[in-house]
Amino acid sequence: MARKKDNEKSYFNLGDEWKVGNVRDLEFGLFFTLQLPGLSLYNLKVVPGTKKYDSFIGIPETKGSDGNWHKVYNLFLDDEDVKDIIAEVEKAASRK
Repeated sequence: MARKKDNEKSYFNLGDEWKVGNVRDLEFGLFFTLQLPGLSLYNLKVVPGTKKYDSFIGIPETKGSDGNWHKVYNLFLDDEDVKDIIAEVEKAASRK
């Protein structure tokens, strides 16, 4: 199988069977779990937008032995799915 180039991302098809859980409004932002059939992605974070950037979903990171921070995994979603997830997280946070 040929390797994809770094700039060729495979986007995850979110589908209709997802939900947001375990929303925590902490000092460092809104953290949550994205629950999919058979898979839960923990400690995702809504990173607030600025004038230059829209809000986005931050992926958990761990500090490596090299002293740099590395993502635990990558999740590539289309813009509409990201907006839907962020809206659901914000809605859940406002209910608390």
